[in-house]
Amino acid sequence: MKKRINILSCVAISAVVLSGMGITNVKADDNAIVSIQNFSGKSLNPEVQNGGHVSDDFTDVSKNNLGYASKFHIFVNEATLNAHTNGNVAAKTLFGNVNFGTNITDEKLLDKDISYIQVVKNMAESSFVSANDHRTNKVIFGEVNDVELGDNAPLVNGTTISHLLNDEIYQDKDTNEYIDFAQEFAKLEGKSANYAIANGETITNDSFEDHNHRVIDLSDFQVGSNNQIVINLAPEVLNSNTPLTISGLSADAGGTSVIINVDTKDQNPYQMNSQIKLRFNNGEDGPVERPNQETEYFDDNHLLWNFYDSSSSNKQFTGAIEMNNTFQGSVLAPDATINVHHNLDGNIVANEVNVVGGETHRWDLQDNNNIVTSPEEPDEKELTVDPGFSVDPDESSKPDPDVDPDEEDDEEEEEEQVVDPGFTVDPDTDGETEEEEDVEDEEEETPINPDLSVDPGFGIDPGKNFEEDDDDDQQIIINGGTEGGLEDKELDLNSSIKPSVPGTVNEKTPLMNQSSLFPTTRSSVPTSQGGRLPQAGNNKGIVISVLGMAMLSLIVLVRRFKA
Repeated sequence: MKKRINILSCVAISAVVLSGMGITNVKADDNAIVSIQNFSGKSLNPEVQNGGHVSDDFTDVSKNNLGYASKFHIFVNEATLNAHTNGNVAAKTLFGNVNFGTNITDEKLLDKDISYIQVVKNMAESSFVSANDHRTNKVIFGEVNDVELGDNAPLVNGTTISHLLNDEIYQDKDTNEYIDFAQEFAKLEGKSANYAIANGETITNDSFEDHNHRVIDLSDFQVGSNNQIVINLAPEVLNSNTPLTISGLSADAGGTSVIINVDTKDQNPYQMNSQIKLRFNNGEDGPVERPNQETEYFDDNHLLWNFYDSSSSNKQFTGAIEMNNTFQGSVLAPDATINVHHNLDGNIVANEVNVVGGETHRWDLQDNNNIVTSPEEPDEKELTVDPGFSVDPDESSKPDPDVDPDEEDDEEEEEEQVVDPGFTVDPDTDGETEEEEDVEDEEEETPINPDLSVDPGFGIDPGKNFEEDDDDDQQIIINGGTEGGLEDKELDLNSSIKPSVPGTVNEKTPLMNQSSLFPTTRSSVPTSQGGRLPQAGNNKGIVISVLGMAMLSLIVLVRRFKA
């Protein structure tokens, strides 16, 4: 009897230890248990304003290729934000592990920032951007959330949202939904399928004479109906890890729309490895390259990338798209999962979006395309930098007239290139940089760990030593800005960078100057992980549980030995 009591006591102790397993409200992976307080049974707060309908705020989007989705940086059924997201969000479900919102720039062009979240699973207190004389907010939450008006700021599910005022917060009421996501995604699926079968020239890698200098010149394409140019890309075009330049885009507010259909052909995941560079017409001043950047100027976004699957009967791609390099232009993939590992400017429309690394920047797709693009030949004029893109004109670089163009291609790996910076500095960044360890030898011997979903994929070449620049504009933010609370990785643009390309670890990139952007890639996040970060709370619970089981086994063996 005494032995039985002792064994039962051990079982009881183990049960207590097992109860220490952490349950977090941050989504770690597809198998994680997510806990959120159920507020659905609580009556709605009458003091909180009714959010109304999206059509109240955006009266006419009928001409826009993305409809209402064009008014939101991320339009998604489920979003997980693990790196700085510079833009507004419309999400059916949100795991907001870092802050988000459209930052206010010197342009001061956006008078209201609107976001809609039906179900908040997690949200950082510092989310959204505080109002000022130039900007107000409207943030609508679904009726299942507990929304309260606080003394100084509103509370959502018990979390104080310090960047919002009480009169900037709204809620769905009386079965009203600000956005019917099912209805809107049905429309977006139809648009994606129609674009996929539209007439357009198909481009493969064989279409480029120089695979290291791939340029799609829009002057070679005929403008079709609705003032649109449609281009079809074979899967291997974006699979390649050399830059792809779209040249001849219109910088006019009503310029020609460009739709680029990307056929994934059931590659799952589909690896987008090409750095996307945009070159705009600028009249007599010559073409202008646009950098990845935070902006409130959206009139020049006429580029839509439509990801589809030609092997599917409905043309919808349902797999994962790994954005392994810097990207520009709005993305339409209504049934896909998009995992963002580097800077991306535009709208992101997908079933699921995981911002894993880099930064994302709002850049709304425009619909007022009533001016036909008249592209300039990019090689006939000097490349300049448009001050309208918030770039110092003194930093622009021009081609050296004494250098033979044929020799430039041969020396591409050794010389500085005139390209855009591709990264912007978070306004809250303090300008300090972290020291990087010398990992070149280890990279050549150690395979890439697929479980590290936030590895920036960069190492510093130990053969190059440069002084640290105190200018914030010289820093690159990897895996997001400082506001979100995750550990940042900041690199000096004047450092020699090695991209981490899936399957390789020793490819090098030439040194860049102040106005240059380097091609970067990143190993993909396993689809089983869903592109989400593992959370410390889950690991702690598992360790405690294992210790509890070990204690139980040890005590049982001791009791049996004594018996």
